[in-house]
Amino acid sequence: MFRKLGNQLRKPRGLFGRLVSAGMKRGNSNTYEIMIDKLKIKDKEALFEIGYGPGIGIERILSKYNCTITGIDFSKLMHKEATKRNKKFIELNKAKLSFGDFLSFELDEQSFDKIYCINVIYFWNDLEKPFSSILKGLKNNGSFYFYMDNPEDLRNMKFAKDDIFNKYSIEHVVKILNLVGFSKITFENNKGYFVECKK
Repeated sequence: MFRKLGNQLRKPRGLFGRLVSAGMKRGNSNTYEIMIDKLKIKDKEALFEIGYGPGIGIERILSKYNCTITGIDFSKLMHKEATKRNKKFIELNKAKLSFGDFLSFELDEQSFDKIYCINVIYFWNDLEKPFSSILKGLKNNGSFYFYMDNPEDLRNMKFAKDDIFNKYSIEHVVKILNLVGFSKITFENNKGYFVECKK
């Protein structure tokens, strides 16, 4: 049962996925508020969200800021929900939401001012490849932002006890970020880590 829940959190699908999606909207609401504040979005910036889920972050950002957001999610259910939720922004060419796996997706070089994700990196078995792709997709002086739970907290969550979630330490994550070429890496521990790194 708990493994099934862990798999659904990774990639929601079906009826159970709809229930998980509703929980994600509530559970990630405050995290998105903090993330949006940290993004410090400027006029006409181009953003990219990895794993946009039901699209609540995109909706909140585009309701408040004059920017564009491109995103990708590998859950068909999440793509459908996010597309429906952000229909008006898609029609205004403010949002472009794709269905697919970021690990096999090629970002256009130097295309985005900011790239961000919430509760995603646990599902990457090799951080070097996606971090390198993100660095490539950022404009010069662009920034990558992400949120990750404390590994100690994950170990205490029944749905995250198996190998679905990689329980990376912040030290390991920073090491890989440095390795691929990010600089000025800062993080704040606020019931989990909010990380910012500069290209």
